[in-house]
Amino acid sequence: MEIRQATPFDIEGIFDIYQQIAQSHFDNAPNAFNPPSQEDKRFLLSKVQDDAWWFAVAESEGKIIGYSMARLDRNETVPFLAKTLICRLNTIVVDQRIQTRGVGRALIDACKKWAEENGAVEVRLEVMSFNENAVGFYEHIGFEKLSHTMCLSL
Repeated sequence: MEIRQATPFDIEGIFDIYQQIAQSHFDNAPNAFNPPSQEDKRFLLSKVQDDAWWFAVAESEGKIIGYSMARLDRNETVPFLAKTLICRLNTIVVDQRIQTRGVGRALIDACKKWAEENGAVEVRLEVMSFNENAVGFYEHIGFEKLSHTMCLSL
């Protein structure tokens, strides 16, 4: 397995895996998520081409088996919040057929390395509470709960 920077040529493989997670999110939280669409493919391609984003793929035997995207962020507007540079791990997805084989950990390790090299002091991510496997994985590798996002349906 190789972790490398994504290119526009990877978009079909990225989108195949993206559809798995997008459909799961829509099925579990239809008020918060839309079903996967071609618009999502355009969005992903725009992030692959945007230098402000770290967008990596995990590839094995010529096939995309996972991907991750992150960006650096510093609070510049709210006095209450620290102004330290953080890495926001926006998305990490591993093909559901091969989860638990180290792909997610390799993607996170690569993201951590990128974040450290660029001066970030921590990596943050958001995970939906229904995604219990992901929550367990993140906790297992050392992520700690920092906040809870809650909603009240009307």
